[in-house]
Amino acid sequence: MVVVAFLVLAIAKPLQADRVDDLAEKHLKRNNAPGFSLAVLKDAKVIKAKGYGLANVEWNVPATPETVYQLASVTKQFTATAVMLLVEEGKVRLSDRISEHVKGLPSAWSNITVRHLLNMTSGIKDYLQIVQSGRSRQDFTYEQLVELVADEPLDFAAGDRFRYSNSNYILLAMLIRSVSGKSYDALLKERVWGPLGMTATQRDDPQNIVPNRAGLYDSQSNKLQNIRYLNPTLWNKGDGGLISSVLDLGKWDAALYTNRILGSASLEQMWTPQKLNNGELSNYGFGWELGQLRGHRMVSHSGGRPGTATQIMRFVNDRLTVIVLMNGGGNPQRLAVQVAGHYIPGLTIDSLAAQKDANPELTARLKECLRELAEKKDSPLITEEFRKSFANSRRRFAALQEDTREMKSFAFVTSEEPAAPRRLGVPMARVCYYKMETTDGPHFYAIELTGDNRVGWVDFAD
Repeated sequence: MVVVAFLVLAIAKPLQADRVDDLAEKHLKRNNAPGFSLAVLKDAKVIKAKGYGLANVEWNVPATPETVYQLASVTKQFTATAVMLLVEEGKVRLSDRISEHVKGLPSAWSNITVRHLLNMTSGIKDYLQIVQSGRSRQDFTYEQLVELVADEPLDFAAGDRFRYSNSNYILLAMLIRSVSGKSYDALLKERVWGPLGMTATQRDDPQNIVPNRAGLYDSQSNKLQNIRYLNPTLWNKGDGGLISSVLDLGKWDAALYTNRILGSASLEQMWTPQKLNNGELSNYGFGWELGQLRGHRMVSHSGGRPGTATQIMRFVNDRLTVIVLMNGGGNPQRLAVQVAGHYIPGLTIDSLAAQKDANPELTARLKECLRELAEKKDSPLITEEFRKSFANSRRRFAALQEDTREMKSFAFVTSEEPAAPRRLGVPMARVCYYKMETTDGPHFYAIELTGDNRVGWVDFAD
């Protein structure tokens, strides 16, 4: 009798579930989110799976572990898996130029390889930045999406830098179609979802009747509403577009501990930092974001589009995974870290003892900088890149406004090296964490700083 290494998911009694439930309910309130589903896995077994809030607000339908959500960019790890299946079969090499498999591409892309596309170092512009609002309702084929960026100059030579661009995964989906004769989702259904019993996972089609499908919502002026028309031919061709449940993604997580789908060598390539032309390492693998949090190795990916926010976060050495799928605004990455910290001691910033502040003057300046951001003042302390990014984030702005209005104190906690060497293309020297006491209780902030102590990023750390 052959013993199969794949671990069957079993929902066990959660440990101290009340703490996780408290974190989840707090997140719903803080983000004015309609609902989400959460799964926690330890050693490939589900130890907690639960829904919070509503999957459908109009019908008052609760979110459950079976609720089906848009995955958005979490789709990319599946597209990358389909490519690696073809690599294992010898039908594609990572060093192949994409023009060998997809015809009619610009000559300026002649040096771009499959590897460059997988690790986001091609230099090809993101098609979503090119689509004009007047064309947002137009149907697009793969070829038409490529045409949007074909005449745009490359942002940099292939391999020089990392820059996230959805166009890379459009081209990879076209490669899969060309080499296999099947769409990327048809190949995945045959080779991944079917064998793993992932019955809720499929490519989204708004016309299909999908049991347990969540509604999609947005928050405007703190008021929940249905999202506006969402073009089904955008975000839906290998860069995004899959739908799934946390229980299905739990089956996927379990398979990643085995060789059931891909061999160990392929998985390790997907989870290895990629070397740029200058020798610097990029913290993006093949459809996975790579990093560590206080010494705990992470392999993860987030996703976002109107009405959707998603996160799968795998602490591989701890064999702990947290999956969060939302049907509205929120920060699933932060929630995933908070939940993981319940099971991994010393992981979250609120569990660390405060260190002595070596630069109280900087702390005072950063406190004032947060006030200026909340008041929409032009602080000289922040980088231009972050200024533009923050101006587009209603979620962060609203929460910061509330926190600074109720702020009682602001104190240094600790500092460490940033998870990634650059933020918005700007080199970061370190990230400092601060505890802000408010009338609502303590909140923690992560502030990434350049070498000359300019603010390159601000986000919540609690």
